[in-house]
Parts: sequence; C-alpha cells; structure tokens
Amino acid sequence: MSIELMRRIDYWVGVPLCFFLTVMNYVLSPLTLIKRRKASHKKILFIKLLEIGNIILAYPLLNKVRREFPEAGMFFLTFEENKPLFQILDVVPSFNILTIRRKSICSFILDTLRVTRKLRKEKVDIVFDLELFSRFTAILTLLTAAYKRVGFYRYSMEGLYRGGFLTHRVQYNPLVHISKSYLSLWQAAKGNKKFTPELEKKIENEEIFLPRFIPSEERKRQIWDKLRRWNISEEARLLLVNPGEGNIPLREWSLENFGILARRLLEDKRNYIIIIGTDKTSNKAELLCRLVNDKRCLNLTHQTTLSEVLGLFSIAQALIANDCGLAHLASLTPIKKFVLFGPESPKVYAPLEENTCIIYSDLACSPCLSAFNHRNSICKNNRCLEMIKPEEVYGLIKAHLR
Repeated sequence: MSIELMRRIDYWVGVPLCFFLTVMNYVLSPLTLIKRRKASHKKILFIKLLEIGNIILAYPLLNKVRREFPEAGMFFLTFEENKPLFQILDVVPSFNILTIRRKSICSFILDTLRVTRKLRKEKVDIVFDLELFSRFTAILTLLTAAYKRVGFYRYSMEGLYRGGFLTHRVQYNPLVHISKSYLSLWQAAKGNKKFTPELEKKIENEEIFLPRFIPSEERKRQIWDKLRRWNISEEARLLLVNPGEGNIPLREWSLENFGILARRLLEDKRNYIIIIGTDKTSNKAELLCRLVNDKRCLNLTHQTTLSEVLGLFSIAQALIANDCGLAHLASLTPIKKFVLFGPESPKVYAPLEENTCIIYSDLACSPCLSAFNHRNSICKNNRCLEMIKPEEVYGLIKAHLR
C-alpha cells in the first residue's frame, strides 16, 4: 500500500472507528475493572510502523527502558521491511519483533488480526505508540488490552483526533528533537495515569546516543572483493549517494542536481560514485547513471544487504543523501554525512551522530511537512531544496575530502 492510501484509510476509517471505540471503551470500562491486571513492567510493547530513521531515533528510549527493566520482555511491532534493522540495533530480541505486511490491504488486515491476537495472548503491560498521530496505531494500543497505553496526544490542538484510548498522554512538541519526544513518553509512563501535558524534568543531551556498528575485517574484505568486480581498488575514494525512493517526493533534491554534483565529484579521478538504496531507489539510480554517463558512477541499489551497507559506510569517505532513513542508518558508523533538508526540520529529525553536515535553506515556509498535517503538504514546488545549488554542496564535500 502506498503512503497516500494509508493516509486516506487512516482518516476516513480511522476517525469514526476511534470515536466508536472510545465510546465503547468508556461504557465498558466500569464493567471490566475487576479483570484488569495489576500494573507491572513485565512485558513492554513499542509500536513504530513506518521509517527506519525514526526507529533508529527511538533507540535512546528503547535502551533506557531495557536498562531500567532488564528482566522485562520487550516487543516491537513494525512493518515487515524494517525487521532486519533490529539485528543491528540489538535492543529487542529477534523473536519478539512482530511484523505487518503492507503489500496489499488483504495481507495488512490478516497480519493485523494475527498480531493483535498474539499480543492479547502475551498480556502486554505497557504499550508505547511511537507514531505521532496515527489512528491505526492508537486503535492497536486499545486492542492489546495493556494496562498502560502511552503515546502522543493533541490536548487543545485542533484536529489530529485519535480517540481517547491513551492512559498516559504526552503533548507532542514540534520544536525539540524527536528522540527527546520519545524519551518523554517513558517519563510520562512512570505514573499511574497522565491526562495533563506538563513533564517533571528536562531531558538531557547525555541521554541521547546511538550504538556504534563496527564491521569485522572479514566483512570489510568481502565488500572490497565485491567492489573489485567493477575495478575499484582500495586506493579509490568512495562517495555514496542516495537520490531518494519517491515515498515523499517533496523532500527529495532533484535528479538533475544530483547529476551535476556527481559529474563535479568525478572530475577527480580518485573518486567513485556508488548509488545505494532499496529497490524503490532503482529507477532513479538508473536515470542518474545515464545522466552522469561515467563508468565510475555505479548503481548498487537492491544489491546489498543491510550489514553490507553498514560495511560500505565504514570504508567510504562520505554519504550524500536527502533526509531519509539511510542517513540515520549511517549514524551508526563514523562516515561523514551530507544531508539535504527542505520541507522537514533538522531541529526535529537531524541524524544524531556528530559527523553530519546539514544542508538547509531555512526558508520561512519550512517545515511544511509535520505531524500536524501527517506529512501531507499541498506544496508542489520544493524551492527550499532546489535553492540549494550543486556547487554549494560540492564545495562542502571537497573541503571534507582534502
């Protein structure tokens, strides 16, 4: 299912269903009080369906919960394509990663029913809804029958209705980094209930960190062996590029700009451009290779595993990408990242690792994609990105490569 279809279903089906279930919950809750389990932290569920970038940014929360309750069983519910990431993060056991397929509406519904049944059988104590204002995940929190249901709530904000299922309601703050917003959920969850927006203490920067991925020498050797098929020696300077997957076209720099930048970088004979990404990137990668028309511009999209991509990060000199999950994945390694931001704010979604160069025009109309419009802007001309010129980006990369 496309993101646009999921948005429409979430609104047209989600809003009335949230209202109906909220009324039923209020009516039936007095009748079920004696059946409620005593509050505990034995089993904890996190829900984040979309975007590996946000899952990575939720790592400080996951790690904090694991450290404070090491004996608790931790579960994570996400879309099927995100499951390999958890082998890298190593914070939730692989057998506790629950997935939903979104290839079709039928598989989506069947998997939702299967996962809901399993979670009720597990008797989850706490569920954290990491989606910002999704009605679907809000409904899932209720269906788990968890004693504590923690998530973001609108309070006095107009719109964004997602029912009254949450027992611990946190006001979303669009002015702080999302990793801190996630940590605020844990702060709120410590009480019995929370129906007011204030928090008790400041979240310190020291609480925000990511694990470090260090590939073995054997893994590095395997990657160089693979690159030698294209006559790339270990003396080459590898510049990784991801031109975008088309999920949200508004936040992607134009292919023409990537082409101009690639040709400038390839003026240095030591440089190789390697385009990486999932199968969704393949079409743009092929077009970019034709645009550049140089044998040192290679398309490796959909030809590398997640661990191989991380290995590439460890031997390459830089990654150039739009604001996307790949930029956050690179934050698990020391590679220099040049990340283009436009209709979303780096104050909220910047990669956490310090070795990052944020390229942002900071127009007054940006960000126009946010939680408040479900990342659905009517803007058709992303001037916030297009005013960033290839020569400007080239200068930043060249300075790094010296």
